[in-house]
Amino acid sequence: MNFKDIMAADISAVFLNTDKFAGMHNINGQQIACIIDEDISKQRGTRQSENFDGIYARQLTVFISESELGYRPEQDQKMTVDGEWYMVIDCAAAGGMLEIELEANRG
Repeated sequence: MNFKDIMAADISAVFLNTDKFAGMHNINGQQIACIIDEDISKQRGTRQSENFDGIYARQLTVFISESELGYRPEQDQKMTVDGEWYMVIDCAAAGGMLEIELEANRG
């Protein structure tokens, strides 16, 4: 077993294990184990959030297995997370995992 095989096994056994870090969420109509983080964008300071008279930008980052999702989202693509629409801001891939930054205007 090489390093890539070990990393692939760790995705489901450790990182996306619903008994440890992940939770089941509805992503584009599919129940998929993933990690949703609403604070990481704020901590990184990568995006400026603007508020206009009761409207604000909700940002979240989804960590998900690329093979489980079945595709790599592209910038400006729409996605649903637990029934709410978001726009893909960025998507990075490493070791079979996707880190998808999403944003939506809410009121």
